[in-house]
Amino acid sequence: MGWRQRARIVGVPKSARNLLEQLESRGTSEPGYVEHVADIVRELEDEPAMLTFGLFHTPEHTLVGVVVVVGEVGLVLIDAKDGHPYAEFRWPTLCRFDVKHDGSYQIVGLAWYGGERDITERLAEGTPFQLSEMWFAHIYMHASKELLAAIQEAFDAAAIPKKVHQRPPLV
Repeated sequence: MGWRQRARIVGVPKSARNLLEQLESRGTSEPGYVEHVADIVRELEDEPAMLTFGLFHTPEHTLVGVVVVVGEVGLVLIDAKDGHPYAEFRWPTLCRFDVKHDGSYQIVGLAWYGGERDITERLAEGTPFQLSEMWFAHIYMHASKELLAAIQEAFDAAAIPKKVHQRPPLV
C-alpha cells in the first residue's frame, strides 16, 4: 500500500490529538509565547494573519509541532518548541491543498512547486510538472471552519493551475 492510499484511510491518531491539545493549551495559557508568535508574524510583514496549531509530518517521518500562520503571502509554519520559522509555502507555489475531516480535526495534504527554476518561468512553459519538481507533506490540524475557508479562498485565488500539476488528491 502506497503512502497516498494510507493517508486516505487514516484518521488523526489519538496521540496526535493529545499533542495538538498541548500546543493549543500552551498558546492560550502562556502570554509570553503568544507575544513571541505575534512578533514573528510582524517580522514576516504578512499581516493580517490567522493562527492555528498543527503537527507537520517531516521527511524523516517524525511530527513537529507547529504554529500555522495564514497570511496574505502564504502559509508559514513556526516551530512550536523554539519559535523559529520552520517552513514557508507561498500561495503562488502551492499545487494542492486537500483536506480530510476527522471529527473536528483535519488531515491536510500539501503539494508545492520546488523546482530549480522560478515559478513564473516554469508556468510560462505550460507543460505539466514532473514529480521531481513537486514536494508533498501532511499536517494534522485542529482548525476552525473560518480558518479553513480563508486558506481555501487564498489557495483558490493564487494556486498553480490544476492542468499543470495533474495529481490525485493527497488525502
